[in-house]
Amino acid sequence: MAQIIKLMDYVSRYEHNILLYPSRFIRSKKKRWGEVLSEWDSRNEIEDLKRQFLDHIYLLQLKWASSTINKKSFLDHQLYKDERLKYILQRFPDTYLVLYHPIFLIKKAPVEGEMILITPTEVCCITFLEEEDSAVYVGSTERFWVKKHQKKVQKTLNPILAVDRTEKIIKNIFSFYDIDLPIHKIILTRNGYMDYPLAPIDLVIIDKRNYDQWFQEMRNARAPLKHIQLKAAQALLRNCQSTSIRRVE
Repeated sequence: MAQIIKLMDYVSRYEHNILLYPSRFIRSKKKRWGEVLSEWDSRNEIEDLKRQFLDHIYLLQLKWASSTINKKSFLDHQLYKDERLKYILQRFPDTYLVLYHPIFLIKKAPVEGEMILITPTEVCCITFLEEEDSAVYVGSTERFWVKKHQKKVQKTLNPILAVDRTEKIIKNIFSFYDIDLPIHKIILTRNGYMDYPLAPIDLVIIDKRNYDQWFQEMRNARAPLKHIQLKAAQALLRNCQSTSIRRVE
């Protein structure tokens, strides 16, 4: 499971000790899986056990991403069933670190970022473009793209604007902390298609035609956590906003 190290503007345990919690999470997950196997009942399917296990770890992740020993943030209950967040966390490797729409402080002003995936070898800024099944998005440099679905033609905000904004923030932070890690901009739709022949060379377009290949490559990566990866995560977390209160207990 990928690790959610920052969830919007919630306080996170990872921001207090990025060197400790990634490895602690991996150990906790392995320990819990061992306990699940020891409690295995032949009346249950393995797949059922695996699903229960993943859901249990997902709840643990939400807790770690919204509280510390002495602080907590008020968690939006919609996140418990956030399909997109759950999908990414439950299918990617333990060594992938995720910032989910973090709120960066840029010259004291809050700016929302897109999903950021920090792998051992790269940083991915991902903007999702998922509405109706099999919709076709026609890309351009304009502020709005055209979305075609069945016989309807509508406008939708150009997703490159958000991913460009996030990439620029990351580049500025990495420059300040002297971090050299490749940054890739990704527009992703799992249930639709994108038509943009003249897309910028630094933009990766993932749609129904190449999603499975991209997904398997990301999922099958087995590189361990790296120092530069943790340094990059720490730099981003230092520039994120956190809203919390002291825990009464």
